[in-house]
Amino acid sequence: MLCLSFDTDHMDDSRMAEFLSRVTFPGQGTFFCTQVYESLSDSRHELAPHPFLPEGGDWQKELARMRTLFPRARGWRSHSCVFSHLLAEWLGRNDYLYASTNDQYNDTGITPVRQPWGLWHMPIYYMDNMDFSTGRFWPESDHEPFSEEVIEKALNQPGLYIFDFHPIHLMLNTPDFEFYAAARDRFKAGEAIENLRFEGTGTLTFFQKLTTAMQQAERRSQTLTEALETYIG
Repeated sequence: MLCLSFDTDHMDDSRMAEFLSRVTFPGQGTFFCTQVYESLSDSRHELAPHPFLPEGGDWQKELARMRTLFPRARGWRSHSCVFSHLLAEWLGRNDYLYASTNDQYNDTGITPVRQPWGLWHMPIYYMDNMDFSTGRFWPESDHEPFSEEVIEKALNQPGLYIFDFHPIHLMLNTPDFEFYAAARDRFKAGEAIENLRFEGTGTLTFFQKLTTAMQQAERRSQTLTEALETYIG
């Protein structure tokens, strides 16, 4: 099973509409949303909350606010993948089926896992900013971002492969954190993408290789809820 998911940090509704007009992929995706988007309201995609839970913040208020914005959501992913057992209990009590916050980067044979708290975990196989930031935090590694081996594994090995992309990184074709930090505020201010987009190997070119390979293999993205229901069923 292969799932494309998207975290909508720093995206207002006009940028989201622009993203949807520019970036296409086969099948249905799961959008973890920081707000309600009119441009996504009639889409075929799964919509779920993407709350920001900072240190010292009012988590209960933010959790309740996002549940109100997305009352029918079955899934949940927090900004920066903040998670705890107490959060798992709250999510279960508030009718969420799964959370997608833990990482199994570039692993094979991944499956959903149900916790003692009753909530299912849908592990993340690939995250764009984790990929291009590895060198910052693990400089002695031989990690090369945007490796096509990541795509080959997902298409050819059994298991659940959840890709996590940020629309802002796809639109900017972000190659590394430094480029992103320099372009982010200009993006949020509405500057034309043509003035901002990186013209080389980056997040978008990797995504395009992934979706091209999916089409050649006649594979379509499932929503995370669909993938979990298939696994359970």
